Amino acid sequence: MRRTLGPCWCILSLAILVLSSCAGHEDDDSPFLGQRLQRLQLERSDAYTPLTDLRQANRMEAEANDVPALMNQGEWNWLALDLLEDVGPGDYLHVGTAAIDSLVVLIASDGKELKREKVFGSGKRHALGNYPAISLTVPDPRPELYLGVQSGKPVTLPVRVRSAQGIMKETAARDLFFTFYLGVMAVMLLYNGFLFFAVEDKSYLYYVLFLIGVAGSQFMLEGYSWVLGLDSTSWLGARVVHAVGAVSGIATILFVQQFLDLRHKAPNYHKAFQAFLGLYAVGLVTLLVGNLNVSYALINLPAMAAFLVIPAAQQAKRQGQPSANILMVAFIAFLLSVTVFAFKEFGLLPYNTGTTYAMPVGSMLIVVLLSIALGDRINQFKRETAKAREEKLRISRINEQIVVEQNQQLELRVSERTEALEEKNNSLQSALEELRVAQDQLVQSEKLASIGQLTAGIAHELNNPINFVSSSAQSLRRDFEDLATVMDRVSSLDSEDQELVERIAALHEEMKRLDVAFTLQEVEELLSGIEDGAQRTAEIVKGLRIFSRMDGDAMTQANLNDLLESTLVILRSSLRDEVALVVELSPELDAIECQPGKLNQVFMNLINNAAQATTDLPKADRSVRIRTRQVLADGVSMVQVSIEDNGVGMTEETKAQMFDPFFTTKDVGEGTGLGLSIVKGILDDHKATLTIESKPGHGSTFLMSFPA
Repeated sequence: MRRTLGPCWCILSLAILVLSSCAGHEDDDSPFLGQRLQRLQLERSDAYTPLTDLRQANRMEAEANDVPALMNQGEWNWLALDLLEDVGPGDYLHVGTAAIDSLVVLIASDGKELKREKVFGSGKRHALGNYPAISLTVPDPRPELYLGVQSGKPVTLPVRVRSAQGIMKETAARDLFFTFYLGVMAVMLLYNGFLFFAVEDKSYLYYVLFLIGVAGSQFMLEGYSWVLGLDSTSWLGARVVHAVGAVSGIATILFVQQFLDLRHKAPNYHKAFQAFLGLYAVGLVTLLVGNLNVSYALINLPAMAAFLVIPAAQQAKRQGQPSANILMVAFIAFLLSVTVFAFKEFGLLPYNTGTTYAMPVGSMLIVVLLSIALGDRINQFKRETAKAREEKLRISRINEQIVVEQNQQLELRVSERTEALEEKNNSLQSALEELRVAQDQLVQSEKLASIGQLTAGIAHELNNPINFVSSSAQSLRRDFEDLATVMDRVSSLDSEDQELVERIAALHEEMKRLDVAFTLQEVEELLSGIEDGAQRTAEIVKGLRIFSRMDGDAMTQANLNDLLESTLVILRSSLRDEVALVVELSPELDAIECQPGKLNQVFMNLINNAAQATTDLPKADRSVRIRTRQVLADGVSMVQVSIEDNGVGMTEETKAQMFDPFFTTKDVGEGTGLGLSIVKGILDDHKATLTIESKPGHGSTFLMSFPA
């Protein structure tokens, strides 16, 4: 609490020091003339009411207080001022308030109007300060004085006859005090505005709005609206005091609700404050409509909410809000200052420096105290955070102890369950072994399926060249028999035989008949056919030799182009009439370390799958494209094999399951579902990556990348 009172005593001491300076400049020889004022009863009045009407009007009893209060309802009120002493040159009629919207002073002598001066209260800086001052320099030392007053709110009339020097000294003292007041408010505004942006707490925002409203109200009431260029005769100038007061009240309620968390800690008070906010809203609407007096009453009525702050803060304190103490002190101080100001306005307290400046001093105190309350709440949050952290640590330790004990119990239970689990594990191990045997059998069946396909391809591919060689050999035999006959006859010729000439002629006839030249040409062609067939058979055998290494585990250098060609040799016969094979093999491929037989199995499986994916298309539109290339990816040389089809494609669901063992999209009996699973395992063994692009109806592309 000492930290709370320290700044308050400092502000209060400085305010008292400034107020002492103001009191030192007061003109004690200039008493207030309220008891010499008499209200005039007029049927109709305005700023230009004739002097004759004022002199003929009935006068009411003189005011009872030195500083009378007028419950003005927006109409013009005229008062007569009786001077009991003479006035001299340099004297001024000084009206010590800036709350009057319009003021007319009429000076007359012997029934003649000497001067009618219309001045304004707030919104205009007069020659001698913020308060109206009318020169009494007239020929008659004791003239007739009449005051016409118009205001949209209740006002007091602190009227005195003063010298210009006294008025200026008081004005200088007032300006000094409000400069000090402005400095305090500006410091609080900047400090708490910075904290609002730093901590993003709405309480600071409402505090800043409250500060602006309170400070603005005091400055407007003291006539400093001229700094903003506002004149009380303008639309905005006549309403600015009401509006600023409403902003101050609304911000106060919002601040208290947010600071004390009344929605949760005091819901009944929260509802009451919401009702007061509704009154402020009605007052602002009335202000905009133009009924200033009703608006002033509606805006001041919710100010009674300040009395609810104290019990609301007490309830919030009981709910665990220690900073509510400072809030109560702040509002008690503020309510005391308001009480002093109100008693002064109603004549219950004297009209002096202390009562005049009670509201500004009280507003400074509440602003400082609320700022301290906000700081204390931040400290409270820190303390609560630290306490919560300690509590969390304590709970963590308790939980740790509980976990240790539970672990001990768990170990006992685990040891009891281990024996039972071991028995189950043995039975599961047996079952797993049986499953492994079944899986090996399925894998073997997959291999046998590939071997069966291989055998069919070999039979078909070798049958054609063998048939060709067989038929060529038969034709060659017949031709050689003819040639043998000719050769026998030629060999039987004897040079001594007299019939040689005739036989030679007959031989020529026979050769012509047998067309020996054609026979020789045919023999040449048949021999060429035999050589081509033999060479093709050699290629098939070479491919079979490469493909036959399917079960070899040894890694060796191989060119993927050779492996693909050997696979295509086997598959070409079975796919020739089913799908168009487009082969684009890059001539510049590095050999890679691989198991050729297993990669042949990969290529055969993927090419077969690609061909089967196109069976729903017309044969003329079916296509499988096989490409190889060597690329550089992230500085690493890669050999890529792409197998692309224009078939049915795959859904995302199919792609996610395609490598699962036993998963197949084929009809029952047409596949084991292990082909792609085996392909994935072989590629993983080769540290190769497989990228799949597929969309339903747009075919599929399998891209394999092998490190070179």
